[in-house]
Amino acid sequence: MKTRNSIHKVAFAVTSALTITGTSVAQQDVNQRNEATIEQIVVKGYRSSLRESAALKQDADNVTETILAEDIASFPDLNLAESLQRISGVTISRDSGEGRQIALRGLGPNFTRTRVNGLEALFTTDSGVDQRGSASRTRDFDFSVFASELFNRIDVHKSYDASLDEGGLAGTVDLHTARPFDYDGFRGALSAKAIYNDMNDSTGPRLAALLSNTWGDVGALVSVAYSQVETIEKGYHVWSWRRASFGENNVADSVDAAVADRLVNATGANRVFVPRANNIASWHNDRERLGITASLQWQPSTTVNWSLDGLFGQLSNDRIENQISTAGTNAFTGDVTAGQLLVDAAIVGDNLMYASFENLDLRTESKVSYGETNFYQLSLSGEFFITDALSANLLLGRSESDFDQPVHDKVFAEASGHTFSVDWRDAAYGQNSYGFDIADAAEWSLMRTDVREDSIDNQYNTVQTDWSYEFDNGDSLDFGAQLKSYESNGFERRDREDWENDAEAPEAVFQLTQIPILRPYIIADNFATFERVEATGRISRQLDASFNRPGTVYDLKEETTAAYAKYNFYKDIGGMALRGNLGVRWYQTEQTSSGEVNTGTGLEYVTFEKNYDDFLPSVNLALDLNDQWVLRVGANRNISRPALNQLRAAAQVGVADTRIGAGNPNLERFVADSFDGALEYYSEDLRFALGLFYKDMDSFIVEQSVTKPYAQTGYPLEFLEFDPRVNAQTEFTVQQPINGDGATVQGLELALQADLTFLPGLLSNLGVATNVTLADGETTLFNEGQAFEVTPPGLSELAYNITVYYETDSWGLRLSQAYRDDYVAGEGESQNVVQGYDDTRFIDFKAFYNVSEQLQVTFEGNNLTDERIRQFQDNRTQSYTTSGRNLILGMVYTF
Repeated sequence: MKTRNSIHKVAFAVTSALTITGTSVAQQDVNQRNEATIEQIVVKGYRSSLRESAALKQDADNVTETILAEDIASFPDLNLAESLQRISGVTISRDSGEGRQIALRGLGPNFTRTRVNGLEALFTTDSGVDQRGSASRTRDFDFSVFASELFNRIDVHKSYDASLDEGGLAGTVDLHTARPFDYDGFRGALSAKAIYNDMNDSTGPRLAALLSNTWGDVGALVSVAYSQVETIEKGYHVWSWRRASFGENNVADSVDAAVADRLVNATGANRVFVPRANNIASWHNDRERLGITASLQWQPSTTVNWSLDGLFGQLSNDRIENQISTAGTNAFTGDVTAGQLLVDAAIVGDNLMYASFENLDLRTESKVSYGETNFYQLSLSGEFFITDALSANLLLGRSESDFDQPVHDKVFAEASGHTFSVDWRDAAYGQNSYGFDIADAAEWSLMRTDVREDSIDNQYNTVQTDWSYEFDNGDSLDFGAQLKSYESNGFERRDREDWENDAEAPEAVFQLTQIPILRPYIIADNFATFERVEATGRISRQLDASFNRPGTVYDLKEETTAAYAKYNFYKDIGGMALRGNLGVRWYQTEQTSSGEVNTGTGLEYVTFEKNYDDFLPSVNLALDLNDQWVLRVGANRNISRPALNQLRAAAQVGVADTRIGAGNPNLERFVADSFDGALEYYSEDLRFALGLFYKDMDSFIVEQSVTKPYAQTGYPLEFLEFDPRVNAQTEFTVQQPINGDGATVQGLELALQADLTFLPGLLSNLGVATNVTLADGETTLFNEGQAFEVTPPGLSELAYNITVYYETDSWGLRLSQAYRDDYVAGEGESQNVVQGYDDTRFIDFKAFYNVSEQLQVTFEGNNLTDERIRQFQDNRTQSYTTSGRNLILGMVYTF
């Protein structure tokens, strides 16, 4: 143990500024064959990129999909996630109108590993919509950080082989940036586009440039991409639906007797679900993205090749959020026992679908936040052909992702003692009616100010060596070893000041909402009001460690040693070629989880250590029936590690949503046995693939939840001091991850690409690329002591993509539709079993005109139908938003 740690220290001291890039030697032979093919064909245009991607898929031994750039610095889509959704089995989530994270073959983002230039990486950012979660400590890679122009290739490994890093139970995504030896001599590209968002009525720039040159055995490349766009999501949301009860004195005689009896007297599971806060809201985001890549290559001889690659990515989100909610002092946010009076109500099933109040207090929220994530990667790789039979790769590297949100300010204003009603009957979201003019500043007064600060850091250090020995018969043996260290740390800090009925409260500066919203109302001017608030000296944006939110300060470290061996073979069987690989990977992980835990007598910083290891066998077979038909089968065992926040030693107490989220550093990893089968057809104008997959997990991590008074949870009362409206008897939902029963996922993928060259005349330029994925699965969740069978989080039972394109030498266009069925995103909160998203259908198009061989003009449109995103808790709407359409006009010049 001590010796291995010493090796780590020496290796990381030498390579603290370096990052691994490249692929394993285990795949080198196949990659060299594929690259040789690519060099013979200039990939220029959507049709050509599809053909080349199909050729790479056909030649691979395992189930792999590839997306190639259409030309220099010209990826098929503006967003990497949106390009990935064109692959069968891949679905995406969206935020601020963009693709964000992927699910692969029915399993959520946590089950897919992402590598950038061969090095596992993790990028964290946040969502402006609270119901989608703030910046979180997970393993979910956020594809919104990088502009697509920085990459020339994406590989999606759906089936596992021993040379791939363990941990991607669903699959592994490899992102590749360009290198100078990818091009012949001096090459370059310039791209300039203007992006218009119709909901925000604003236009922003999107710029990219690439320069590459080679001088004999030396090459250099640099690329830069920058974009700035303002987006709006507007709509309606509730904090949650929660079982609640009403005080007898808070229900008027005018309420139907049976309804009143259930609201007042029902207990336990017979209580009614109540929509909490009923917000009309809007989220404005000024998103700025910068990416820079640089690559140096040196080939001093035909047997040695060195590559030094750097990547910098920066994503900043400057957000403004406005909302009006039933969350004042006398609030409609849960158990109703304050001064308001319910005068009319209707219950449908278990849900309060209509409620009308008198003497209700409302509040508006004006929030401003600035968040930025920086990603750094520097990588060194060397390829060595030692003999005609023996070759090796050396990979050294480091990557780091830092998320900081130094500003997260909220100003609340309150209007007291008004009538209000909300009607959910026959409506997609709540229909609010206010008994006063919500746009009259005289009705509002300063209620509260909040400040918050977040920080999350992720670091990877890796040392890896891969070897390959080719036997006389053409078979080969690949083997290698890897040392990888991962560390994550962070914090969340908060402070607040209540000004209601305070003689020293400053006067707020009021204004109407300044961003598009369902209905305008009065908010406090965040900047001007905070100037007055800070002048009192009672609250400050400068937060130190004394303001850490309980349960948010924790560290996680993982040190992994791995080794693998893989035998690659090729056999001629009666005119058919049988090829494939048989391998095994061994790994050992030392996990350390540290944080503040509740010991029953207070908080104590505690460290938990856990070691585990596995052997992961894999076999992948491809039978070339002839030059056009390929039959594949494969089987493997792989793992996925629990989400980072699930492994935390700390427990996080959420006062606003009356929820306690506890971690569990003793969680076991996910382990699954996977089986694949596929039949594929390839010709110049037609590509077809039918695939089957099955995954059997011996344990699936789920959240168990139980609701009880805070006094019975065992957590200190001082955690409640942040909000005076809660006390020891307030009911909190306590959630903690456990290793539950197993889970299964199975499905079918069907993909078709066809160039319709057989059609007469101009119609021969038509083509279609489509795929359909059918999936099903089952796992068990535990809610309030009961077991529920549900589909695993991230699984849509139906997903399909269809792209129709028309392409000539001078112009072309394509129209794409991506459909995803509804899916469970995770365990429900506030006594709901699950939460998730409705089905979505996004339609995009792109057109181009080649002014010359070097200059191309493009026009694109995203989300043409302004698709809504509905988030649900069980069968209840939690949020309902739209984000508008993006129209993009631009030009690309290559030389």
